[in-house]
Amino acid sequence: DELPALLGALHAPADTKAARLKTYGRVRGLLLRHAQPAAPAAVGVISLRGSIMTGPSRSSPVPLPLVGEETLGSTTAQQMIRAAAQDHSLAAVVVHVDSPGGSALASDLIWRELQQLDRTKPVVIYMGDVAASGGYYIAAPGRKIVAQRATLTGSIGVIMAKAVTAGVYEKLDAGWDTVQRGAHADLYSSLTAWEGEQRAAVEGSLDHVYREFKERVATGRNLPLERLDDLAGGRVWTGEQALAHGLVDELGDFDVAVQAACAAAGLPSDGSVPLAPISAPGRFLLAEPVQAAQALLGLFTRGQALLLA
Repeated sequence: DELPALLGALHAPADTKAARLKTYGRVRGLLLRHAQPAAPAAVGVISLRGSIMTGPSRSSPVPLPLVGEETLGSTTAQQMIRAAAQDHSLAAVVVHVDSPGGSALASDLIWRELQQLDRTKPVVIYMGDVAASGGYYIAAPGRKIVAQRATLTGSIGVIMAKAVTAGVYEKLDAGWDTVQRGAHADLYSSLTAWEGEQRAAVEGSLDHVYREFKERVATGRNLPLERLDDLAGGRVWTGEQALAHGLVDELGDFDVAVQAACAAAGLPSDGSVPLAPISAPGRFLLAEPVQAAQALLGLFTRGQALLLA
C-alpha cells in the first residue's frame, strides 16, 4: 500500500503526487522490452488409466462388468493434456498409458489432444501392464513409445455388440409397446437383433472406425498401411513382440521413458531434470487451435526479425 507514494517520490522528489498502479496486462504494450518466460526445464507426467469412456473419469468401489474399477474419461484426459500444453515450464511430456481400451469416440478425442500436444512439446508414451485396443489408439501419436517386456498391447481392432433381451421378456410374460420415428430409430434397441439394412449399417460403421484406427497407427508409427493387416485384426502382442513388429520403439521402465523425453527436448538425461505430475486443472480449459497459434508465432518471429534488422 506504500508503493504508489514511494514510486511517486522517487520519480519526482519535489512532487508529493503518488504514482498510479496498473496491472501488467494493461501496460505491457507500453514496455520497450518484455519479460521473457524462463526456458522450459521440466518434464510433465500424465497418467491415463482405466477403461476409456466419454465424459469425466470415474472410479467405482467395486469392479463393474467390462469396465473395472476405474474409467478414463475423455473430458478429464483432454483437460490434463491441455494443462500440460499451457504449462510453459514443461519441455516435454511422458504419458503413462495403462488401459484395455473402450469407447472409439473417446479414444479418438484423447488421440487428437495428444497429437496437438506433440506438435508443441515432445510426447513420449510409457506403457504400463496393458495398453491395448483404445489404449494403443491413444498411444499412437507419441513421438516415442516405451513398453515393458510383458506389456499387453496392440489389439488394433473394433467390436460392437448389444444384448437382445426379447426372449427374456417373453419368459417373464412381459410385453413392450414402442413408439418410433425413423426407419432405424431402434438400431440399439435390445428387443430386436441386427438384420438386413441395420446390420449393414452397423458393419459399415465398424469398417469406418477400423480403417481410421489403422490410419492413425500407420501415421504415428510411420508404417505402410497395408502392413498393418498382419498386425491388426484384434491381435494382441507382448511388449517384446510389439518391438519386433515396430509397434513400439524401446523396452524399458519409466526411467527409460523419461530419458527419451529429455533427449527429445534437448534436456540433460542425468536425472537432474525435475518431473511435474499433471492433474486436471481447477478451471475448464478450452481447446487452442495449434495451427492458428503457430501462424501467430510465425508472424511474431518475422516481425521481431525485421525489428532486429
